[in-house]
Amino acid sequence: MRTRMGLVVAAALVTASCGTEAPAGPPFRTDTGVGMLMANMVDPAADLLWDAVGTVIDETGETHWQPETEEEWLQVRLGAMTIAETANLLMMDGRALDQGQWIEMSEAMADAAMVAFAAAEAEDADLIFDLGETVYNTCNACHGLYWVDDADRGRAVAPGD
Repeated sequence: MRTRMGLVVAAALVTASCGTEAPAGPPFRTDTGVGMLMANMVDPAADLLWDAVGTVIDETGETHWQPETEEEWLQVRLGAMTIAETANLLMMDGRALDQGQWIEMSEAMADAAMVAFAAAEAEDADLIFDLGETVYNTCNACHGLYWVDDADRGRAVAPGD
């Protein structure tokens, strides 16, 4: 009898739990569009990463630069982390343009940025230079499919754009 009563209670609990809705997540606000995120977060963050290490050879000779101080390395880490976290923002409902390539490319951008973040934490200027191409290629692959208007590149885009 106890076994039968236990089965009835278990069945009732399973049935009741199937009818309940999953709790709603936090009230994320996605009224800031992709263009705003690109112009005001990703682009400036990428510049922090890409401009951190370089060499210019011209008629006056060779000029090389890389982060030297903790503050300069902090800026590289800030750029890399901002790129990685913006990838999460790009994958949110209301921003993701599809659940296929958009998500894959956003994840690739986040992965590349986190490798760059680790290199910045290790203060490895040569690796930061090499990873700049990796990050660029993740951005460029996405732009090749989803970029709308080159005239907006690099400018702060007003809300609603």
